[in-house]
Amino acid sequence: MKPSSKAIMAGVVLAAAVTACSSNSNSSGSSGHQTVVFWEFNTDQPSINAYKHAIAEFEKLNPTITVDMQVVPWTEQEQKITTALVSGGLPDVSFLGNDVVAQYAHDGALAPLDSYMAGWSKQEGHNITADYWPGDPYYYHLNGHWYGAPMADETSMVFYRADLFRKAGLNPDVPPTTWPQLLADAQKLKKVTAIPWSITESKDYNTIQTLISVWLADGAHMLTSQGQCGFETPQYKEALTYYTSISKQGLAPTDAVNLGETQEDDLFTSGKAGILIDGPWIYTTIQQQNPKLLPDVRMALIPGGSAGEYGFLGGWPLVMWQTSTHKAAAAKWIEYATSPKGAMNAIDSVSGFLPGRVSLMTQAPWTSTPWTQFAQQMKSAYPYQYPAPEIPQMGKIEVETVQDSVQRVASGAQSVDQSTAQLCQTMNAELAK
Repeated sequence: MKPSSKAIMAGVVLAAAVTACSSNSNSSGSSGHQTVVFWEFNTDQPSINAYKHAIAEFEKLNPTITVDMQVVPWTEQEQKITTALVSGGLPDVSFLGNDVVAQYAHDGALAPLDSYMAGWSKQEGHNITADYWPGDPYYYHLNGHWYGAPMADETSMVFYRADLFRKAGLNPDVPPTTWPQLLADAQKLKKVTAIPWSITESKDYNTIQTLISVWLADGAHMLTSQGQCGFETPQYKEALTYYTSISKQGLAPTDAVNLGETQEDDLFTSGKAGILIDGPWIYTTIQQQNPKLLPDVRMALIPGGSAGEYGFLGGWPLVMWQTSTHKAAAAKWIEYATSPKGAMNAIDSVSGFLPGRVSLMTQAPWTSTPWTQFAQQMKSAYPYQYPAPEIPQMGKIEVETVQDSVQRVASGAQSVDQSTAQLCQTMNAELAK
């Protein structure tokens, strides 16, 4: 999943301790020397520097391997991968959005990592997959095989203003634990702020990344057991009604049906809104840009419902492409980059995301706010299609179906029933491909 620009900015704040290192030359051509081509999608300089440093350290340990890092912006990576699949030129290793791993695995473009992971587990003395966050296997363990090694993960929490809660007669030390309670608190905040809840109901990733927590809490699922659209249910319609009621009750920004994540976040970080649901970069953005607000900012776990409490899981892995002619060398680079004893901690410390290994949360910088709070939320963070594994069509479905459905209802263009019927019709047509 493409990372938020806010996450990258948060990573820049964390980057001061990372030392840049010069890049390395290409293969020397000597006998047995191999070059691993690696596509890295983050374009911010701290991330680039962190990977350059990791590559230099890796090459010291593996003098017969050169890692040729090529920076491919997230905005261009889909087209570049598509072109390379047709005409050739895929790398050995790359980032990949977690929502499209199933697509490329299904097409046979990715190499399974099972045998390599078994070796890594022996080296570390335990099953490394037990060190992954609970939701990651739903993205990367498909049809009995591992196709991605988690590199970075993200989830969202509820940010809220303690001072505004007090003014509205609410106890900020007892945050809401259910979605109805959160809505009721937002209604009370309406007395003390013009924007009780900064939320987007537009065709924006934050729309589906928040709505998923509502529909899972209500007991709805994206897919049926037959692999069809599972949203034509009272539970999903209840979730959609709830979500779109936020703007209809005047609790959201006036332009919520067109609002993007950047605008949604800015309303909270600038001090204009009472509630926001988003990632850890919100805390670091306030810390950097509006520190006077920070003492009044609190964080709470995502609310739950009758079916439990579920957060959204985002992030990305490293994958190996099937066309690689240097798979053993490529696997060594993946292992080093994604290992707690390798480069993962240094790399993720500048990403604005959490590390892909749970065990790293006992080390700095993850033992401080906001990371400790987000680690708690990660224990119940899952992908959209949970409890099913990722499907090949997910990359298109999340963009072109669910968010459209929300916007149609929020704007008054369709009723909940009409929009849900159209949603499932569109989804089933895509799922049939």
